[in-house]
Amino acid sequence: MFPRFFIISTFGMLLTLIFNIPVFGEKPTIDCSSIRGVCYNRTPSEKARRELAFGKRVGLNAVRFWLSPNAYANNKDAYIQEIVEFVRVCDENGYKSMPILFNGNMLNPKTIEPEAYSTADAFATDIVNALKDEPGLLMWDIMNEPLCNDYIHKAPENERAIRQEKTWAFLRHEIELVRKLAPDNLITVGYTTAWEIEESTASLLDVLSFHDYSDTREKIRGNFEKAKEWSEKLGKQVMNTETGCLARANPYEMVLQFCQEYEMGWFLFELMIHGRCIDEHGIFYPDGTIRDAGTIAAMFGCFRNRGDSVVPTNPNREGKASQAIALIQNALTEYTSDAFDYRRSDKKKLLDACEVAANLLEACELVPMSDLPTAQIEKYRQDKNADLWEIRQFAFKLANRLKEVCQIL
Repeated sequence: MFPRFFIISTFGMLLTLIFNIPVFGEKPTIDCSSIRGVCYNRTPSEKARRELAFGKRVGLNAVRFWLSPNAYANNKDAYIQEIVEFVRVCDENGYKSMPILFNGNMLNPKTIEPEAYSTADAFATDIVNALKDEPGLLMWDIMNEPLCNDYIHKAPENERAIRQEKTWAFLRHEIELVRKLAPDNLITVGYTTAWEIEESTASLLDVLSFHDYSDTREKIRGNFEKAKEWSEKLGKQVMNTETGCLARANPYEMVLQFCQEYEMGWFLFELMIHGRCIDEHGIFYPDGTIRDAGTIAAMFGCFRNRGDSVVPTNPNREGKASQAIALIQNALTEYTSDAFDYRRSDKKKLLDACEVAANLLEACELVPMSDLPTAQIEKYRQDKNADLWEIRQFAFKLANRLKEVCQIL
């Protein structure tokens, strides 16, 4: 699952095996390039087991999830118990966990005021103490996207640098706290982009991480190159811990190709197609089906040909498109009499003919893959009261689409 994921030093192993002396203060060694993760918010155990199983089919091995200081404050003991259970369920199902302590998105500025440190510290202390010895813990993300909020974006020009430094000071404080509480755990920060990485905080981390929602390949490469620069400068591994958004022109396939090129581990946003982001994020539907086969292929390192060697598909290479068109024509006409009555249509014959045409169009990706004709055909088959005139119109459109792409007159 995680090749070379945790490697104990030879010396430490001998001490443990021969003298039964545990070795403390020694961080695990991690190969960040082996991380294939997803952002996945906490969910009830049985649902989590079912959904995490979807991800195992494509080799996923890590989850990144947000914690909530507010939920913790409402019922500390219950919240901590739920978090521990979630990390254990993930581990049982083959996933290491990256909990996010604080969230820079929609940051409440009061959180990072020095007088409020004690409240943040109490939350972090309880969470870290609860999880620091869990075998399923991958590493801590101290804060998600520290500068991605209105506190920074809408700051007056003369205050922006001051507010940023206040954010960095809070981060340095919390990094040191977690380091003290759990010296054996790894620590990172989910910087909004590699351009946001800041040395006074990054130098304290074990692993660098950045996000990418760039809308062109040129911008993605610039972000990855900057991350690589920081990695080389600080001598730390780097990975992309949040990426992929259909509504930001940042398709999963595109960014995964760069992750492979730069040999960086990754966390896609997100595992499931659900909630408020249902129409722009997510890989799996609740029943385990997928939105886009290209994303799945990219997870295995297979990417679409965009070069000069692309060969256009030809649905009529063996005359099958002509046959499908003829089948639809026959199904539309053979039952009619001198007195035309569409209600005499043979539903099965119509749909069988439609399916041949639909399979050709889908196999050659000549119809929108988000609106599959075969899905509509199945609905018509299941509906005993399906409107026959509607099916006829559907069949007519499929036949004409095939004629168009195959240039059949």
